[in-house]
Amino acid sequence: MEPGLLKSAEWPLIIDIYFYLGGIAGGAFVIATVANLLDAERYRSVVRAGYYVALLAVIPAPILLIVDLGLPTRFLHMLMVPKPSTAIGQGAMTLGPFHLKPLSPMSMGAWALLAFSGFAFLAALDVFLEHRGGRGFPGLRIVFGLVGSIFGFFLAAYPGVLLGATARPLFVNGHWLGALFLAVGASTGAAAIVLTVAAFGGDRRDALAPLMRTVVATLVVQAVALVLFIVTVKMSGSVGISRALTPLLSGQYSLTFWLGAVIVGLVLPLGFGFSGGLRRTPAGLAALVAILVLVGGFVIKHVLIAAGQVT
Repeated sequence: MEPGLLKSAEWPLIIDIYFYLGGIAGGAFVIATVANLLDAERYRSVVRAGYYVALLAVIPAPILLIVDLGLPTRFLHMLMVPKPSTAIGQGAMTLGPFHLKPLSPMSMGAWALLAFSGFAFLAALDVFLEHRGGRGFPGLRIVFGLVGSIFGFFLAAYPGVLLGATARPLFVNGHWLGALFLAVGASTGAAAIVLTVAAFGGDRRDALAPLMRTVVATLVVQAVALVLFIVTVKMSGSVGISRALTPLLSGQYSLTFWLGAVIVGLVLPLGFGFSGGLRRTPAGLAALVAILVLVGGFVIKHVLIAAGQVT
């Protein structure tokens, strides 16, 4: 195993769901923050839906992680661990009787999840108070949004970076995995907002047009990142690493990949998005595109992780 690589874990389906919900939460939060900065009044429905989606998507994430770990204390140990000795490992920091490992991908992910959850709660609470007739706290919402977006970006991209730090042949040269997972988080986060606004937006469905343009733009980035991931693995120079693509492209997961991730998750929503017109999209069509993107987003994360564990 190369220096700096993590020991390969066996990730069950519950971790796929955890990565998926984290991406939706991060993507929706960032989009809501951008909408709030552009025009909080005009895009009020987008801001409200985005922050609600982010909070609802992130709530199950620590629960799923704890279920996979088996004990709640193991989640706490990912944040900080009591150590009687000063020999706490490379890159670790002592904080009283505890030690932190900021260079550990697992520990960084746990801290990012904890911090993001706090900002998602505060932002959602602010838009809830405003919706209930209060004035809210516009200045604080901007602060919550900007700081929370840093953790939102990290939460969406982190699974791809974590996979790339493992010794799996499919991932070890997958330098575009972080960008791919970030793009999937953005597209599914935007799709979740579209679905919410289409279903509950009422007279604010005029927000669907800019949201649909966001969905299409993120899908294009997602497609480019996916191609670059495959190309870089193929051109790694190692026959063994190149063969790791076989389960994904032509082996046991190929049907799921091509049908679910590519056709359902990319081709169809892009086709419907362009054919429906990006200036004024009917709520029904927008909802259909959003559902396809959400399904495809889960499939692409699930099939990449599954195919990577074959070899």
